Amino acid sequence: MIDIVIKSITFVRNFGVHSLQTAFLSSRIAGVLQLDPVEAFYSGIFHDIGMITPHNGIALDDVNYRYITDRDLTSNEIGINEHALMSSFEISKLSKLTKIFPNISSNILLHHVLAKYLDSSQKSDVMANIISIADVMSLYTINNQEEMSFEDFKTSLWPTKERYFDFVYDAALATIKEDYTRWMLYDIKSGNNKERIINDFTFNEKYSFEDALETGSILSYIIDSKSSFTRDHSWRVARIASAIAKELMLDDEDFFIAGLFHDIGKIITPIGILEKKGKLNEREMDIMRKHVYYSYLILSNHKDEPWFLPAVRHQERIDGSGYPLRLTGDKMTFKDKTLQVADYFAAVLEPRPYRSANSLEQAYEEIVKAVSNGVLDKSPANILKG
Repeated sequence: MIDIVIKSITFVRNFGVHSLQTAFLSSRIAGVLQLDPVEAFYSGIFHDIGMITPHNGIALDDVNYRYITDRDLTSNEIGINEHALMSSFEISKLSKLTKIFPNISSNILLHHVLAKYLDSSQKSDVMANIISIADVMSLYTINNQEEMSFEDFKTSLWPTKERYFDFVYDAALATIKEDYTRWMLYDIKSGNNKERIINDFTFNEKYSFEDALETGSILSYIIDSKSSFTRDHSWRVARIASAIAKELMLDDEDFFIAGLFHDIGKIITPIGILEKKGKLNEREMDIMRKHVYYSYLILSNHKDEPWFLPAVRHQERIDGSGYPLRLTGDKMTFKDKTLQVADYFAAVLEPRPYRSANSLEQAYEEIVKAVSNGVLDKSPANILKG
């Protein structure tokens, strides 16, 4: 499920480019130094994940190139950068990843610390320094409109040489001297080869329900915190869907996972649309509706999982009025219909920019109306009454 977190990050405009460039460069530099390029890639891809969580009160939409550049700089002090601390903490919660790469949190935590405060005999300190120089090299490509030559990189890096171990600095220069590496950086910037690079580093993993909860916890934290009006929405949908399944003595885990991941595509949705006070116009509504499309793309490696279709079909309706495929009830499963009811119920319970929260009784009345209008299926809806 780690691939879901990676794909979610890379779908965030600007931020995704920087994360993937840093990961790719880190893996190449690590290879030159005969260190694990896969560990370097994962450390690089997640090195700034703390920047897109709400501890700074920054909306995902505002994590643009200038924001990254202003805050993603190596400190001249010994202290730990705040977003590096947050990134390290979040990744420490992915036990599947930390079992494979025990030092990954430390790699990320120290990536803004100067070499003079690090120990070159410690692999984690070296990895952190690799991420640091890859991070800066990515920012060079982001802030320069013209493609940079090897000499351009060399000239730009020289004033920062003291930030890095000499052998890391030399390995970075050897890496960026390769035409392949420079061309790939600009391919990533233009949006090409993203999927191929991710697949090159993605490993097949068996995951448990607990692994899914860990992944869902991080992603729902990021996505739901985009807007105060959607905070905790994913967990609420997961709990409602799971409760319906339990009432019918069904295995509730797939319902819960589908609920956790159903809105993952909203990582793309602008906060201005999520928090607009008033009715969305046609263009805004189209952008809002696209979140199910992005959910499909982000979760696509898991098409064979029983929770996948319910997650990506939560906006379909049994009368065919939903989206994105306008499926009718006979084309959908009970799980699909249950997620639709759970999402609908959670949405009418929660406050929105244009209305206050509803009571349980008011929310259930809305469900009854939707069932009578042929929009929602009555079987899962009837369970809510109890």
